[in-house]
Amino acid sequence: MDLKRVVVTGMGAISPVGLTCLETWNNVRDGVSGSALIDTYDTSSSKTKFACIVKNFAPEQYFDRKELRKLDRFCQFAIIASDEAIKNSGIDFNTIDRTRAGVIWASGIGGSNTIFGEILDYAGSAVSRFSPFFIPKMIADIAAGTISIRHGLMGPNYNTVSACASSANAIIDSTRLGWKVSSRCRQCRRTTMNT
Repeated sequence: MDLKRVVVTGMGAISPVGLTCLETWNNVRDGVSGSALIDTYDTSSSKTKFACIVKNFAPEQYFDRKELRKLDRFCQFAIIASDEAIKNSGIDFNTIDRTRAGVIWASGIGGSNTIFGEILDYAGSAVSRFSPFFIPKMIADIAAGTISIRHGLMGPNYNTVSACASSANAIIDSTRLGWKVSSRCRQCRRTTMNT
């Protein structure tokens, strides 16, 4: 069996314990809890009053108002984390074949904030209509698509949804696709050299 190497070149994170990869790691290492009282909605009728929510997040520091109208919070997190990972990796997309670079993102669910908001708006409105951004904001694979468009990547592009195994699923899929591409490239080089 041939051993295949996988190299992680960059990492990014935005989490309940940090807004960057380094901050997240330092807080996890130091035992900082991501749990806090819920302050994003009224919990007076709920038994549970705490959750692990990303804190001190100001989306306007990352996106302009027009862009924010089109992005659910989960997609904002995806873009921020992927931008950090790309910067951390040192990849220069101008030096690679973008048709062979893609995005496989993982998310257990898509834009739940958008779904809830649209349903509440629909139920409370005299006019029965949904926002034109409803579907693009809530579908899970919009994160992969947005990241690809943002960086001009034209390779494989999709989202894995496998509950708690979604991230592992995305890594495995990326690895398998990488092996297929590198295998084809080696065959192409051999064919070119032999002709």
